[in-house]
Amino acid sequence: MSTTDRTRALRRRMIVEARRATVEHGLHGFTIEQLCETVGVSRRTFFNHFASKDDAVLGIELHATDDVLVDFADGGAVPPDLDPLGAIVALAIEQMHVVGLDRADEALVRRVFEREPVMVARFLSAMDVQLAKVTDAVRQRFGWTDPDDRRAQLVTETAAGLVKVTATTYFDDAFDEATGPAFDALLTDNLRLLRAAITNGRGPTE
Repeated sequence: MSTTDRTRALRRRMIVEARRATVEHGLHGFTIEQLCETVGVSRRTFFNHFASKDDAVLGIELHATDDVLVDFADGGAVPPDLDPLGAIVALAIEQMHVVGLDRADEALVRRVFEREPVMVARFLSAMDVQLAKVTDAVRQRFGWTDPDDRRAQLVTETAAGLVKVTATTYFDDAFDEATGPAFDALLTDNLRLLRAAITNGRGPTE
């Protein structure tokens, strides 16, 4: 296992244990020190990856995708010939590869939200911050730097809607991960369906 893979695995352990502790004891029922002891890391290591206990519970990792966003803004990270919407979808897939995607994690998050409803607002606020970062990266990548130019926000919000619809399908309890498509494939197919609907109002096979 590479150093990067080990680091990712460590972050995932901290996130999962923080969520389990929240479900069992509530957000204020355990300390960062107790979490670190469970995982087997120091406070310093914890704060190298997360700004707070709340962030660990929500899986908001410090600078986890910053490098990818910088590369994307400079014209890299995804194929250069993609149009803006396709580029953002490809970026979303790349970011998910960086942070990891696990259906079991999503079920645990739902239990966290049931135990601590206040975390829902915190999560939505974090998503807004992330969308703003992506929008800025899109502006730089495609040269849409005029403050009155709304194209970057429009395509970013559209891509976010595609991700949301895809996640609703993928994380549904009825979804069979063994026979269903991978998240990447499902998201890509939803992009294809959206393009077909916008172009002619018909399905891609009609």
